[in-house]
Amino acid sequence: MRIRTILLSALLVGSTTVLAQQPPSAPAPGRAPRGDQPGGRGDRPAGRGDQPTPTPAARTPAPPAAAAPRREGQPVNVKVEFTLSDQRGGAAAVKRTVTVVVADGRTGFIRSSSDVVGVAGGVVLNIDTAPELLADGKIRLGCNLQYDWPPPLEQADRSLPRGTVMKTVMHDSVSLILESGKPMVAAQSADPIGDRQVTVEVKATVLR
Repeated sequence: MRIRTILLSALLVGSTTVLAQQPPSAPAPGRAPRGDQPGGRGDRPAGRGDQPTPTPAARTPAPPAAAAPRREGQPVNVKVEFTLSDQRGGAAAVKRTVTVVVADGRTGFIRSSSDVVGVAGGVVLNIDTAPELLADGKIRLGCNLQYDWPPPLEQADRSLPRGTVMKTVMHDSVSLILESGKPMVAAQSADPIGDRQVTVEVKATVLR
């Protein structure tokens, strides 16, 4: 009886040891591992979900900025008058007036030329102008002027002494702010050698 009790105790101890050494059971086919098994969710770091980290989308380059549209002028015309006063010494000034009508925001020009006996290349009077109406009713005016000063007719003789001025060329380029209908002296030019002076007066008038 004593021997049987010893054998039964030995069998129970051996069974307990074998069960303690068996590895954890593998999951059934088609089933995900549990959280308490290797490879399960229990082995993942805290704070991470099941979804993969999304890849940041590529940045689309911004389209190039469109050029500012051209300003459309008001549907009105502007009459621009240029008065040139050509004076030599104490003699009375000789005046010449040139007029051009231009739409708001546009450009206009005049080209004139004369052939003078004894003056090579002729004499020209050229004008370019560009008026623009402003919000306060005033006019911004840009203008270019070329004026060849012809000599007096009595100086056309080739027998004149050396140093006599035969022709002077003047170029003016100005930008003005004018009130409609009010003239303004835009430029005063002097002969670099002689005693001639030319004054340019400009008047711009809005035509309603």
